[in-house]
Amino acid sequence: MNLSVEKPRVLFIQATEPGAYPPLINAAHLMAEAGWEVTFLAAPFAGMRLQVNPSPAITVIDMPERPSHVLTKADYWNYCRQAVILARRLKPRVVYASDPIGALPGLLAAKFSGGRLVYHEHDSPTAESELHSVVRWARRFAATAASLVVLPNAERGRLAQQSIGFNPDKLKIVWNVPRRAVIPDMPNKPDSPLILYFHGSITPDRLPETVVEAVSRFNGAIRLDVAGYEAPGAKRYIQNLVDRFNRNGLELIRYLGPITYQDDLLKQAAQSHVGLALMPMESADVNMRYMVGASNKPFDYMAAGLPLLVSDIPEWRATYVDQGFGLACNPNSVPSIEDALKAYLEDLRMREHMAKQCRDAIKNKWCYENYFGSVIKTFAL
Repeated sequence: MNLSVEKPRVLFIQATEPGAYPPLINAAHLMAEAGWEVTFLAAPFAGMRLQVNPSPAITVIDMPERPSHVLTKADYWNYCRQAVILARRLKPRVVYASDPIGALPGLLAAKFSGGRLVYHEHDSPTAESELHSVVRWARRFAATAASLVVLPNAERGRLAQQSIGFNPDKLKIVWNVPRRAVIPDMPNKPDSPLILYFHGSITPDRLPETVVEAVSRFNGAIRLDVAGYEAPGAKRYIQNLVDRFNRNGLELIRYLGPITYQDDLLKQAAQSHVGLALMPMESADVNMRYMVGASNKPFDYMAAGLPLLVSDIPEWRATYVDQGFGLACNPNSVPSIEDALKAYLEDLRMREHMAKQCRDAIKNKWCYENYFGSVIKTFAL
């Protein structure tokens, strides 16, 4: 007799494009591998089409594409309505809601399906007062009602628990690290020019002009490769850098455009030599201040065998530089960046040693399997 057992279901709710969230992609694939049937309710918008890597156990259901990143009231209520309809049909065991904007549709989906709610906050509000009153209420209620509350950084977790008052026993800190499955093979690559690589959201803070100015001082011995989308407030920023610095036959900066899948992004990174992961030296934004663990960028680079160039901030230096994964600089200082690049350019053995250290750290310690495994076990209880 052939008795089939229905797979447990998880419904991911985030009111945006899930392909822009590596931790959601990683969680979905690990749950699929553990025997779950995974569904995303995506809310894509024009100009941003990062996708979840295909899998037979993962389904992405798209809302109609909206014209910009702005989520109108009509868009939001329609998303909430569709979340309820989908949850009532699928009857998920777990509703996995992300960020304050996903809290309300997540709450409703869990309420109408009987599923357990998980609230994962990728980006914390600088202050609760900046949130719309409905979103603020939903965030607080979701964190209080959830079986688990997931944050990517211990300090952010502490601040969220203090401001909302949820049971601290529910808090899980899950760093935004890659899965072992996406660690790319190491290709053969020429040593010249030295390729400095950046991927992610393109803004003047993350990719300051000082970097390209420092690269230009090496007269073509170093090139900067950039992949990603320009942030809404930085339109034409990358093109302006290309127009300014690519002159006299030298291609000092190369824009690769957006790369759709996470796996492809890491394969592209592996073609380079050094990964650029800069943060502002000072910021009032809680997300910028507490980014170690939350930023996937350095971990992606490490998985691709790239030693790092990071900002000389104490927490970043302790996590990455002091452990032998890269060098630090002041992102506001062209000479400081130039000195770090010169060290990488002149010391091949150092680069190779760091590259091995980086990949070993991801394989053995900083991988999503190690962080998210306990979360999946909790779902099964």
